[in-house]
Amino acid sequence: MNINVASQNQGVLAWAGASASPLNGAVDIRHHNHFAFTFHVMADIAVEAVFKIQAAPPSDADPCLPGAFHDVPEVLSCMSTWGAVGDDESKIAIPVGTKAGSICTATLPCRPDAFVKVVVVSGDTGKVEAVVVLGGPR
Repeated sequence: MNINVASQNQGVLAWAGASASPLNGAVDIRHHNHFAFTFHVMADIAVEAVFKIQAAPPSDADPCLPGAFHDVPEVLSCMSTWGAVGDDESKIAIPVGTKAGSICTATLPCRPDAFVKVVVVSGDTGKVEAVVVLGGPR
């Protein structure tokens, strides 16, 4: 029997890679107990694809919208046999030679603010899709 894991773990597209209109939207993490990131490699990586995570508090004008974004200083953990761990600027690197179909997961050690988003830094980022996975609705 298949179990509906999506009832406790929702994925929100944060970066659409090479699609016609790549998304770089804010994801509200306040309504979930946990959050993490999944990076799905859509084509072989020839130039290291680097991303970083930014966060924002709620806007003063509307608490449902993000305020000004800032870089997250915490170190990201990338759990895979081929992935790279970011530095103190919250960078996530998908290394050269990573094959299409590979999946990397990453998280932050603590909640940085109410909203998070994935930001492109450099490399073959158009060959990667990123999802913010929200776990355990509050």
